[in-house]
Amino acid sequence: MAVAGNKKWWKNSIVYQVYTDSFCDSNDDGIGDIQGIISKLNYLKELGVDIICLSPVFPSPRNDKGYDISDFKGINPDYGTMEDMDRLISRAKRLRIKIIMDIAINCTSDEHEWFKKALDGDEKYKDYYYFRKGSRLFKPNNWHSFYGGSAWTKVENGESYLHLLGDSQPDLNWDNPDVYNEFVDIMRFWLDKGVSGFRIDNVNIIYKNTLENGKFSPVLAGKEHYLHTHGCDEILKKFRSEVWSNYKSFIVGETVLTSVDDIRLFCGDNNGELDTAFFFGRMEADSKKVRRLRKYRNVGSLLRYVDKGQNSLEFPVNYLETGDDADYVRYFGSDQRSRLYFEKMLTGLNLSLKGIPFISAGKSCSNPDDLKEPDSLSKFYANMIEFRKKSKALSEGRYRRIASRNDVFIFTREAPEERLYVYCNFSIFNKDAEFYGDRIIFSNYDTSEIKEFTLRPFEFRIVVSNI
Repeated sequence: MAVAGNKKWWKNSIVYQVYTDSFCDSNDDGIGDIQGIISKLNYLKELGVDIICLSPVFPSPRNDKGYDISDFKGINPDYGTMEDMDRLISRAKRLRIKIIMDIAINCTSDEHEWFKKALDGDEKYKDYYYFRKGSRLFKPNNWHSFYGGSAWTKVENGESYLHLLGDSQPDLNWDNPDVYNEFVDIMRFWLDKGVSGFRIDNVNIIYKNTLENGKFSPVLAGKEHYLHTHGCDEILKKFRSEVWSNYKSFIVGETVLTSVDDIRLFCGDNNGELDTAFFFGRMEADSKKVRRLRKYRNVGSLLRYVDKGQNSLEFPVNYLETGDDADYVRYFGSDQRSRLYFEKMLTGLNLSLKGIPFISAGKSCSNPDDLKEPDSLSKFYANMIEFRKKSKALSEGRYRRIASRNDVFIFTREAPEERLYVYCNFSIFNKDAEFYGDRIIFSNYDTSEIKEFTLRPFEFRIVVSNI
């Protein structure tokens, strides 16, 4: 059913990224599940969450964290049933929490019925994918997979199929209008159930301009033929006009090997494609960029990266994970006390930036009883979210960087009647910093003990200016 409402109902929302298999296990089988999520809804509401972004819950052999989908209209039995999913949507709605689903539309699992029919020789379904003849010695072209090696795998009849990811994830052929129509039906199926939108994985590699050889490159040869193509833009605009706009859907893109400038072309009222996007991808986060974060002692590179997104995009996605799998939390937090201060500092930063905060706190922030503990990470989340929602400067104000040096990051958020200065110390040492504003009003330390010109290890503070 289509819904009415403000086109940008999501713009001041707090989004919680739920990784279903690790979030909450309701039946003690070692795997998180939908019933577990339902059991935590009141807690998420108390935390201040407005939207749950649900990691893939579709049937899948899980060769790629569930993004290798074998049935787009089903529920993985490890997570529960369709009745469980309906119950989650219904109960979340009662609490005014919306659900968006994480989905991949660039490929399917090789266990999907479409691909099985294609392998059986059904010409209709072969055209859902890219099957091509190579030669005895050569693949159909020189393209590389993101996971290494050729992007082509040969099947019994001598043809090869294209897979930019793993060989269990054959790429879909978006030149085929039947593929588009299938996904119109899939998206309407979930939107009619009450889902409020989608986070689309690897959205900028769905369309291939050509299957010609790419420029020579030791890695990812061929990328110029599929990264952020005009055809991709046209597909997303068509979805927006024919499906998403009718449901006032919130559509988030996850992109790979892209730039802020590319994201700006995807997003915004003038483009009509995505509402916002992550501008580094899941695959990059799993590999190159997270490994770099482990090496940061001076976090200037990370902060320049944050700064660029803040200055270039109207509604950037802010996602600085503070969960158990966050490499930078493990690296910077050398002991439990330091780690807690660092997690709180990172949380404060994420919730102070302009844009849409996506939070994922893992097991370190999943116990409802922790909200009763004044020094817990959960309580800090709840307090910081409440502060953000009450502050015009944080929820809607302009961003301007003041300083980013010597492991200290200072920026302002400013609305017509409110100016805030935000401080983050990424160091395990005390740091001297110029004091801006008039009064410290929020911190991960006891504000009564804070020295104005000294930032303690991993300190986060907000200072208000009397304007």
